[in-house]
Amino acid sequence: MKRTTTWAKGLLAGLVLSTLVASAVQAQQKHAAAPVNVEWLQRPLEQVKHSPQDQVDFTRIQTECMTTSATDFGPQKPWQECRLVHSGFVATIGLQDFFYADYCLISKGDVCAKQAQVLFRNRAYRPEAFLDMARLDPPGTTYHSPVLVGSEEENVLATAVQLPGHRSLQRRYFRYVDARWIPIDGQAWLAQLRTRLPAGLSVRVQPQDALPDPHTMMLSLPLYRAGDRACCARGGRVEVRLGIQAGQLEVAEFTLAQAGK
Repeated sequence: MKRTTTWAKGLLAGLVLSTLVASAVQAQQKHAAAPVNVEWLQRPLEQVKHSPQDQVDFTRIQTECMTTSATDFGPQKPWQECRLVHSGFVATIGLQDFFYADYCLISKGDVCAKQAQVLFRNRAYRPEAFLDMARLDPPGTTYHSPVLVGSEEENVLATAVQLPGHRSLQRRYFRYVDARWIPIDGQAWLAQLRTRLPAGLSVRVQPQDALPDPHTMMLSLPLYRAGDRACCARGGRVEVRLGIQAGQLEVAEFTLAQAGK
């Protein structure tokens, strides 16, 4: 009986250890698979009314952090504190004014556990503002101020983020339709460009490099010849100026630089 009890205890201990190891591996895999950043979070397109949690005091959005569904902080919350890093005015569309704010979200101490950029809207002469979009990113992220480009008929918002460990800016473009910001396909214009390039030349562009600086709307891209490796573009360069038509990016004009040998 004693041997049986000892063997059973050993078996039970083994099972418990196996379960703990399996749980640890699953947790590690889940953590490893987590994205380094959270893209722009928006209200569902079908949600016409703002959530009460996302209604804030308009007079405070440029002077302090605001608790919303995207940036929920306080006692007994994952983020105990929040520090306003920067804020500013973006644009006016109709009767709506848009403002942005950059936050440092703190779990303990005074070090950022997450960073956030949020976009608020306020109807003229109203005392409340509403969360429009937000994104959460790792510590060390640098946010650029959102910029409105286009015309009165083509309201397009351009955003840019420098993620830690990444050389390229992560740019996003959104068009304003039915009081919502709709993401723009940032690479659709490439198909247009490829059909207009001379035979034997092509462009190979990573998604993060396929959107222009909104201040210039220009891109300079290397040209590849057949057989060129990714590191060695021998076809020169193409200078592209993009425009906005029907809420989308399109090739306005391009010029070819001297091709390499």
